[in-house]
Amino acid sequence: VPPEDKKSDTNKQRTMGEELNVISININGLNSAKKRRKILGKLCKEKTDIISLQEIHVQKSDEKYLEYPKLGKLFTSPADKKKKKGIAVYIREEIKSKLVFVDPNGRILMLEIWLPHKKVLFVFIYAPNEKQQEFYKNLHEKIVEFEQKMSVLLVILMRLWTIEETVRGKRGRKREYYPKHV
Repeated sequence: VPPEDKKSDTNKQRTMGEELNVISININGLNSAKKRRKILGKLCKEKTDIISLQEIHVQKSDEKYLEYPKLGKLFTSPADKKKKKGIAVYIREEIKSKLVFVDPNGRILMLEIWLPHKKVLFVFIYAPNEKQQEFYKNLHEKIVEFEQKMSVLLVILMRLWTIEETVRGKRGRKREYYPKHV
């Protein structure tokens, strides 16, 4: 958005369909209260419509800690008992949205979002590094199942995979490197 538009009242009242601001982040755990406050607070300043967080590591019983009204409505596909995986999606309150499907493994979240004159299916995923072929086959079948019910189908795979490289630092210790943009 150009700087002059940020001050304009018409920009604040923009309608869906002009643009949709989406952020997707592999968060690598949100169990720490300090990390949660820091990250969710920074995301509030971004003024986005949809925020997708993968690998939240939060179980169903702890979802209340993810509530952050300033970010919008919260939808989750919680982590398993080992506190791995998990997806959280925040959608701005003004956007009409409905939960369509939650994967019990914490890897898929499907939302129906109403844009001007269209219903759109958004698919948020945290794909496994192993057995990807089986995962994508099951994902495709689930999408096809909902495709019959939608007037428009738009699939956004927010998180395809994490590329991990093990590199040696100056002191010879191994560390994992996660790229900023996938």
